[in-house]
Amino acid sequence: MAVMRVVLLFAVLSQVAAYHGPDLPPGPYCGLGGTRGGCCTNRQDSCSHKILDTLCYCDEFCNKTRVVDDCCPDYEEVCLGLLPPSPAERGVCILGQKKMNKCNKCTCDIVDNRPDWICEYDVCMISDDVIYGVNQGGETWRAANYTKYLDKKLKDGLVYRLGTLPLDRDTRRMGAIQYNEDIEYPRNFDARKHWPRFISPIMDQGWCGSDWAVSIASIASDRFAIQSNGAESMVLSPQSLLSCNVRGQRGCDGGHIDVAWNFAGQYGLVDLDCYPYKAAVKPCPYRITGNLLETGCTPRIPTRTSKYKVSPPYRIVREKDIMWEIMESGPVQAVMTVYQDFFHYRDGIYRHTRHGNLIESGLHSVKIIGWGEERGDRYWTVANSWGQEWGEDGYFRIARGSDESGIESFVIAGLSDVSEANQWK
Repeated sequence: MAVMRVVLLFAVLSQVAAYHGPDLPPGPYCGLGGTRGGCCTNRQDSCSHKILDTLCYCDEFCNKTRVVDDCCPDYEEVCLGLLPPSPAERGVCILGQKKMNKCNKCTCDIVDNRPDWICEYDVCMISDDVIYGVNQGGETWRAANYTKYLDKKLKDGLVYRLGTLPLDRDTRRMGAIQYNEDIEYPRNFDARKHWPRFISPIMDQGWCGSDWAVSIASIASDRFAIQSNGAESMVLSPQSLLSCNVRGQRGCDGGHIDVAWNFAGQYGLVDLDCYPYKAAVKPCPYRITGNLLETGCTPRIPTRTSKYKVSPPYRIVREKDIMWEIMESGPVQAVMTVYQDFFHYRDGIYRHTRHGNLIESGLHSVKIIGWGEERGDRYWTVANSWGQEWGEDGYFRIARGSDESGIESFVIAGLSDVSEANQWK
């Protein structure tokens, strides 16, 4: 048995030496015996080796951080028991062969008269540097590795996990309502607790830039229930907007929120049972004339037609006015700027960091449902549209009062057209 282990170790080290190439001494390093051989758990000089004009190490510190590049070349093979790279991973490949390098596609082609991998070099949605930087950098929030996005590019995530198109000048200049309510606002307010049966659940927009549709449908649903005191409680369908509000919109490639609000006001939405969300643009099943006519669906609320309309949207600018609007009428819509680090949010109070890609960004429509304070840090509580497995069960908290990521720069809402018989008296 001992002879077999020696043979196997010699075979591994031979492949390692071959892999190191002409720029490095052939080794082995971690595979050496004696006082400077083996692997350690901590950074120790006894686990270092001379390599070129510096030292390399064989300890777990390398594996824990993966930030410093001072591990010996055979560290993973000897100390972690990993197999050395295959010929294909070393650049020897078969012409036409394809593989993925995280989110980038690689194809085997001729380079300098020999087969080698040619890969894309786009920024990926998920970044180890962001996760490590946020979690080790003393931030007010924690980052997570969402594995289902490992093969997604950041530039695509900014389209298909967001979707709000830039606001035009007239929309940006929309006049704001001012309430000037001189009251003692509660330190914490959560619409889910204040109206426990009236707040619609978290949705997942899927790989479709439909945040504009999902957020408007969700806010309208909440406000119908709140304004009718539960008499008209239903979840409205964002698919009504995605498939039927096509003029001036781009479907899963994005939408204008002002156009969507106008459509919901003129034609109305149908409930989710009638038109389930598909995360794709499907042919609109309705005939759009003077209003939106339903075909083949029975409305959930017998006292009204199957379409649910909203008022024209109005803007709220000041922090306390936003708080008053939420307390009095329900959740509001906010447009924020999203950078790479936000995709990693796990929990805590989000603030945009200097980790990851700082150039590429996109606009995202979300639903503010309340506010709070934690150890002196004020925040908004916000519903996202990326499913319950993201963030704090689908929600996130973001710094309040400082227009973090533009969350307070454009906040709007609209009243739901509750039938007169069901209005809150």
